[in-house]
Amino acid sequence: MRRLASAGVVVITSIALATPALTSTAAAAPGTADSPATSAAGYAAKVKAKAKKNKIKIKKSAPGVQPGIKKLVLTATKLRGSGKVKFTITGDNGVSLKAKAKAKKGKAKLNVPPLGTGHYKVKAKFKKQKGKTKFEVYDSALSVSTTTLTCSISNAAKRTPLSGSVRYKGAPAATGYVDFYRNGNIAGGNQSPDFLGFASFSPAGSGQFKTGSDGKGFCTKITSGSGLAGGNIAPLGKGTYTFQAYYTKDAGYDDYVSSNFLTVTVVD
Repeated sequence: MRRLASAGVVVITSIALATPALTSTAAAAPGTADSPATSAAGYAAKVKAKAKKNKIKIKKSAPGVQPGIKKLVLTATKLRGSGKVKFTITGDNGVSLKAKAKAKKGKAKLNVPPLGTGHYKVKAKFKKQKGKTKFEVYDSALSVSTTTLTCSISNAAKRTPLSGSVRYKGAPAATGYVDFYRNGNIAGGNQSPDFLGFASFSPAGSGQFKTGSDGKGFCTKITSGSGLAGGNIAPLGKGTYTFQAYYTKDAGYDDYVSSNFLTVTVVD
């Protein structure tokens, strides 16, 4: 456009020498050069196009995740070339970590490690490309009254009571289930061979639970095969076992909160 404008000036000047009366008309003709507004708009468009070209789009498998759960996946897209994407994750709780993911067919996936409650910002860099996003690790927790239990086969008085509470996304869990699994094996849900059974909230909406009316339902289930509702584990003999509790809001396991592991010792 700049070259065309210059050529137009030469032609106009030549005509003006031969015919002075045409000079003012030609000089007033619009469009012979870019106006400041047009130039600025064109420059801004180029800058925007370049910025868009160098932007990484980051897709999240979910807006957030429960604490301690390795489930969130970040996918960087629109990558140009090969190499590794550098991710930096910082939380408002002081957590900061860096990770890399290999670019393949214009994408790179990062499995976010288990993190604590907080709000996190993500920055991704790949050569000259950059991108950012954010996610939340919810304020949820499943607390148990003890993580060490003794369960007597013959003496109910020696059975350790077990109770607990659930906070789900910042508030007491109103509904749902607290399930117990041997070795934390939740694969298959209540069809898992390691499913011991579940406890209910009492009173409803309180987020509080206990196993059995006296709190000893956990040990009763382990030693005699009765106590908690459901369950697929036969009575366990003397020995030491590991269990873990999981809270789910509904019958699915797409979103859950887990407790610390429970060490259970079965005695005579």
